[in-house]
Amino acid sequence: MQGRVSLYVLAAWALFSALAVYWAMRGGGISLDTDSAMRLAGVRDLLAGQGWLDTAQHRMNTPYGLLMHWSRLGDIGPAALLLLMPEKAMLYVWPLLTFLPVLWALARLAAHLAGKELSRGAVLITLGLALLCVETYGLFAPGNLDHHNLQLGLVLWTLVFLVEKRAASAAIAIALSLCIGLETLPYAIIAILAASLWLRDDPPHARRFGLVLAGAAVLLLAAIVARPYRFAFVCDTYSLFYAGLLAAGGLGLGLVANLKPGTRLLGFAGLAIVLALLAASENPACLAGPYAGVSPHLNEIFLSRINEAHPAWVFIHFAPSEFVAGWCYGAFGLLAALLLPSSRARNLLLAFGVAAMAAATLQIREANFAILLALPAIGGLLAQRVQPRSALAAALAILLFSDAAFALAGSYIESDAKQAARIRAFNAQVACGEDESLAPLKALPPGRVAGFVDQGPGVLGFTRNAVIAGPYHRDGDGIEDTLAIFTGTPDAARTILQKRGINYLMTCKAAPDWNYYIAKAPDGLLARLSQNRAPEWLIPAGQKNDVTVWKIAP
Repeated sequence: MQGRVSLYVLAAWALFSALAVYWAMRGGGISLDTDSAMRLAGVRDLLAGQGWLDTAQHRMNTPYGLLMHWSRLGDIGPAALLLLMPEKAMLYVWPLLTFLPVLWALARLAAHLAGKELSRGAVLITLGLALLCVETYGLFAPGNLDHHNLQLGLVLWTLVFLVEKRAASAAIAIALSLCIGLETLPYAIIAILAASLWLRDDPPHARRFGLVLAGAAVLLLAAIVARPYRFAFVCDTYSLFYAGLLAAGGLGLGLVANLKPGTRLLGFAGLAIVLALLAASENPACLAGPYAGVSPHLNEIFLSRINEAHPAWVFIHFAPSEFVAGWCYGAFGLLAALLLPSSRARNLLLAFGVAAMAAATLQIREANFAILLALPAIGGLLAQRVQPRSALAAALAILLFSDAAFALAGSYIESDAKQAARIRAFNAQVACGEDESLAPLKALPPGRVAGFVDQGPGVLGFTRNAVIAGPYHRDGDGIEDTLAIFTGTPDAARTILQKRGINYLMTCKAAPDWNYYIAKAPDGLLARLSQNRAPEWLIPAGQKNDVTVWKIAP
């Protein structure tokens, strides 16, 4: 059966890859979002000689540089491929490669959920659902270098390893996911709690999980984590704070597993108390979450304006169709899991699914975890209830219960005009930082640029210029200065520009910042530029699409 599953997975992956490449080429080529452009710039810097343990982006927050909270783990795949192929080819190949382990994990989970007799049908149905999962296409589409596709794969494989009681592999997978980014923290907590249940009936597995987790935590801290975080209790990235807790918790779990059966529960409770006290003593602010250190003003002018960071009850008003295809589909998958017969695989999937839905309710961008976890649950249920009737019934069920069907239903809730306008606005916003729109800037000698926040990564990815700001909470100073430049008086703006040694000013009419800055300061610098009242020290230097560039006179 394993051989057949491999063939099914490879066939599904090949079909998706062929269609994804065709769609990208038909659409005019690859488009990089802000995070992908930023990742590309970091990978280039790494291959150009920047230190492995130096994760700063030295061309952002110019001239000071920005110490990023991203991990080098996300750079390894693109960098390795760049040593073997041209950059354009890598942009196609890498995102597609990340989809292969995701499909493999989904197939394994579906087989476990359906049982041995129905496993073949469950695998085929789940792979069909995965190919129709339109809400996650962008994560694996050509040009996507963001790290979320890696995290999704690692969380799914953590679940597979827990189901199959491969304790060491589960511990390594969840540690790697945390080192890449803290979006997987809820699933790490569930995985550790699930492994702790082995204390009751299988202490050797609990011991193995704990000791391997402790070793992986320390090894990743030494080999991957940037120097400034190795000996600091930082909240928003994998640092000594998280590595210390994982190491202490893993070692503690290993010790508790050696206790007599009657005292293990008491030992585990004591371990939980020790870990809570340790976290509070290291950095109590981290108990409020990874963004605990973000100032209220930065939250107002930046984080609160990120649509994907909104809670579900807010996002539903912004994009009802995406809410149905995302959050609602995840909830439907949770219901499917509840209807499955109780088993180790079903109970673990249910625990991960509840965590995913809770996270997605608080921040809609977490819905991707819930969506993918829904696929094996729905696939397993359809295999048990529909597949025995006929292959045609199973095929119809795949279409009816796919994410594509939910997306279609969502399009009836959101009017065509509203959905089309929202998509046009999004595409125009993305174009503000794309290669074609930055042509006026590329024609000028490299320098330092003051542009809108979302344009920053594009400038780094497509030109040799440096920028003040990018859409990252770590760049608070750059974001604050960008706001002050575009909403301040010309004299106040020029003072900041001179302080940073800025050579060029850049705007984009299609960016949300355009209306936001003008509304904040109707007589500020940007408002004057919109009225063709540029100060004399701004010299027009070119325009392309919605982007306009000025030189700053000495």
